[in-house]
Amino acid sequence: MIPKWKGLVAALALMGSLLACSVSTLPILSTPSSVPTPATGATESPTNTATQAQGRQAGSSTGLIAFVGLDGNVYTTDSEGQHHTPVTVDALVRPSGGQPGRIYQFPTWSPDGQRLAFMRFIGDTTSATQSTLMASTVDGKNQVEAFTSQDTAPFYLFWSPDSQKITFLANNPGGGLALYLAAASGGDSKLVSTGQPYYWDWSPDNRTLIIHTGGDATSNPDARLALVEIDGSVVKNELDLKPGLFQAPAWSPAGASMALTTLDETGGQALVLAGQDGKVTQTLTQLDGPVAFSWSPQGGRLAYTSLIPGKSGTTSSLVLMDTANPDQKKEIGQGGDLLAFFWSPDGSKIAYFVPTGSGPQASDRLVAQNSPQVNLAVDVYDLASGQTQQIATFAPTDSFNEVLPFYDQYQRSGTIWSPDSRSLVLAGVNTGGADAIFVVDAAGGPLHKVADGEVAFWSWK
Repeated sequence: MIPKWKGLVAALALMGSLLACSVSTLPILSTPSSVPTPATGATESPTNTATQAQGRQAGSSTGLIAFVGLDGNVYTTDSEGQHHTPVTVDALVRPSGGQPGRIYQFPTWSPDGQRLAFMRFIGDTTSATQSTLMASTVDGKNQVEAFTSQDTAPFYLFWSPDSQKITFLANNPGGGLALYLAAASGGDSKLVSTGQPYYWDWSPDNRTLIIHTGGDATSNPDARLALVEIDGSVVKNELDLKPGLFQAPAWSPAGASMALTTLDETGGQALVLAGQDGKVTQTLTQLDGPVAFSWSPQGGRLAYTSLIPGKSGTTSSLVLMDTANPDQKKEIGQGGDLLAFFWSPDGSKIAYFVPTGSGPQASDRLVAQNSPQVNLAVDVYDLASGQTQQIATFAPTDSFNEVLPFYDQYQRSGTIWSPDSRSLVLAGVNTGGADAIFVVDAAGGPLHKVADGEVAFWSWK
């Protein structure tokens, strides 16, 4: 049984959004029927593992995976799960004898891949009584307490591009949410601003945040877009733009423009590009429903999802756009409830998640045949070939489920892709009903268990 106070800490991740995601978690983990399925669903054949290892040694770095273990500590491991390194060692998930509980959550990689930020929560049997933002080298040494509070609990972390600062979202004691800025080396933190919901992105030069608060202007007249200058002080400049139905803004990799969704004077909604001064420079496309978007890592392309009303209900569409020629669009997926997508680091692929239900075709793919449905399918679209392949189906852990409603914000600060763009890390429920961390090849293949854990992210390098 998970301690009550730990459950309260995990629930913090659901604050800050007006959206909800209802995806149940079942003890299933499987791969598509076209892929050889091992008996346990948690290992690869020795031949396949050796072949992958040889290929990876010949290519670029596979980086490290950071994950929260079932014991409440943060660890790193390699892509084969053979070299676990504890970043923290003193978690106490089930305290006894009057001891306070202690867990670590929300591991977030610095862009240079050299450090991790994470939260430490200390609490009794009913609540977290102390929250501390930690920054550490990946071996767990040189840990720094960047922020500590008795009444403010951070639950989402986002490093600056130069790996020197950490922005984090927390509950505001006065109500709503608050964005703070802290130095990774420690020292005084700064309150940036408050609002709810709250989303933001860093400019590539580390100087400016684009923030979006209050939701959309149609339902909330106080919804705002603003630029916040981070240069010794915090200076907020509100933009003369009305935010549309979207969550997280996105700064282009080169830093020349920002992708936003705005409303015009008639209430029409458009996906637009704005310059560094916050003024619209280009209207990319008109849209009706909620939108989520992300730049390709090299820039030049935007992928976005939008809801499309139809006779049979509302469906999601994933579209790829060339921002230089916005009329040139390619629809990648349509017809289902697309829940999230993530670009590969080299910009050659997009992985996306869709629910998959019961039925003969789905049940043929199950490792555990005693369950009526699989939760999520993972599809990978290859830009060069224009082909999409389903590489896995799995039941996400509760912690991974908490990422999905806010994936457009999470993809700014973390990745599930390996640095060489060959593999993905997934947090799923294994056939025994336990949370575990798995790696799957982006070209397809059996899921390979690398650790027992709740949630995981791959390093950027």
